[in-house]
Amino acid sequence: MFEIEMLFAFALFALGAYGVGSGRDFLRIFFSLEMLLNAIILMLALSARHLGLTENVQLAYLIIVLATLEAAAGLLIFGATNRITKAIRPDDLNRKEEAA
Repeated sequence: MFEIEMLFAFALFALGAYGVGSGRDFLRIFFSLEMLLNAIILMLALSARHLGLTENVQLAYLIIVLATLEAAAGLLIFGATNRITKAIRPDDLNRKEEAA
């Protein structure tokens, strides 16, 4: 069972890495980075459970809360950037500055 769960976590990590590498807009890159972070948290939690190290569960909760706050901050940054520049793709930001 541990191997199947780790395979799922690795697949999540690979999907996130693919999304970061091929992403052309802010939201795709941002959510792919979130998938990378969640895959690493999942791998660490599965490894700890497999090894019987369950006394530091509070640290896992803290990491999940920080990841949620980071996601909220990222969406706020995306919203502010989109409102100011009307650009969704990172490549379009340079074109907006050249045109101005």
